[in-house]
Amino acid sequence: MQYQIQTLPIWDAYKAHNGCPLCAIFNDREKRVVGQYLAENVMDPDFRSASNRIGFCPDHIRQMYAGQNKLGLALQLETRAAELAKLLSKAPTDKKSAKKTAALIEDHRGCVICNALAEPMDRYYMTIAAMYLNEREFPELFKSAHHCLKHAAKLYDAAAYAGKSVKEYLSDLTAGIRRDLKRTESEMRAFADCFDFRNSGSKPDAQAIPRAIGVLITDKL
Repeated sequence: MQYQIQTLPIWDAYKAHNGCPLCAIFNDREKRVVGQYLAENVMDPDFRSASNRIGFCPDHIRQMYAGQNKLGLALQLETRAAELAKLLSKAPTDKKSAKKTAALIEDHRGCVICNALAEPMDRYYMTIAAMYLNEREFPELFKSAHHCLKHAAKLYDAAAYAGKSVKEYLSDLTAGIRRDLKRTESEMRAFADCFDFRNSGSKPDAQAIPRAIGVLITDKL
């Protein structure tokens, strides 16, 4: 496999040895996509049509609100509100039509940013498994990496792309997760023990809980 543009973020993330490499890749892409929805995508008809129809999830709307383009956000929220108002132009008249209205609203509740991230991330999972098979130096990086459970599940799902190395790929993936879970268990016990009166004067590791969250949930805090 050549050093193509789609593999460079993977090499960089795995060589960084700083938390889950896939969280790092996701966070970088997410930042760029959120930025696009506050910049060039604001006036793009196709993107506006999608955001009007689907909307944004709570996490991504908070990120957009924290950004610098409040005008661009207001324009998108204005037309999103207009789109939803069309759905409710007529009030339901009974329980059956109320359920249809509820389903219609749910069909229009999603997140264009989540959707924009899903397909590229799926390609990353497949590429990582293929790199394990084809890149001589990659298995050692993969073996030592700290994968959060969310992304570990995706890597298990992509195992077929490891080809004839699938057994080793799965063994290394599982061993790494078990290693990190054992470390997390030990660190959380040590953290809790600091509050035992018998250990008066002990100071808990301030980074222990963020590390545990990085393993069990996400590196993004």
